[in-house]
Amino acid sequence: MLRPMKLDITLRSLAGTGSPALIRQIAGAGAVADLPTEFPNVRDRRVDTLVRLEDGRILHLEWQSVPDAAMPRRMLWYWLLITEAHPGVPLEQVVVQIGNAPRLADRLDTDRLSFRYRVIDSRDLDPAPLLDSPAVEDNILAILSGRDHLTVRIAAILARIAPLEEHARRDALTRLMVLAGSRGFIHLVLEEVKDMPIHIDVSQDPYLSDLARRNWVQGKAEGKAEGKAEGEALILIRLVERRFGPLVPELRERVLSAEPAVVEGWADRLLDADSLDALFATGPGN
Repeated sequence: MLRPMKLDITLRSLAGTGSPALIRQIAGAGAVADLPTEFPNVRDRRVDTLVRLEDGRILHLEWQSVPDAAMPRRMLWYWLLITEAHPGVPLEQVVVQIGNAPRLADRLDTDRLSFRYRVIDSRDLDPAPLLDSPAVEDNILAILSGRDHLTVRIAAILARIAPLEEHARRDALTRLMVLAGSRGFIHLVLEEVKDMPIHIDVSQDPYLSDLARRNWVQGKAEGKAEGKAEGEALILIRLVERRFGPLVPELRERVLSAEPAVVEGWADRLLDADSLDALFATGPGN
């Protein structure tokens, strides 16, 4: 299964020096320049995002929405192209994984070669700095981040898009819809738009129209499931805090980001556990 070309183009257009909060969160340094992403070669390879960081390093981002067993070899090939074009410059390579597919490999090991790069689940990115950023590119990319409060996040993104002039607003909304479609969230965006002075007509874009049709039923079901899971996690937190007192932020986030089956396991142990350590200890239900 090939990645949708429009999703690739959208992500490439958003990430880079125009999305300073995203780059700083991933690399720990700000981007000072976008670098050419195409390399002269008979294989005609192009990377997704390539920027020079303020500390002198180069950051290479690849956005991946579907499983790809060839990812390690692709990343090694990109490493060769980039280091040849920028000899002696430290290179940070990161694959940002979008969606619910099994986690991608982060290495290539053979009897004569060991190669590593980082893999980040986009849901593990903190949406707060992306939403607080003055760059609309960061704001739009926030829809791929975080694991809870999705509708609140979508509303915040739309609130930042709304004041833009008409052409910029239409462009931002289109890119937001492309990313939302990659996660099955188009129906949630359309529902939030109903209460805002923003108009979206997906029928004007064949890609978005097809995406909306394919994602509406599936996305609505997933959205309901996500909302139900979040609700169960919040109920568990309320019960735990009533018994043991306020949870530290790290433990609260652990509950909110846990799989539904794990939350159910903790709920089953709540009455018998005599401490937080006993409740959340590694073992069955955790």
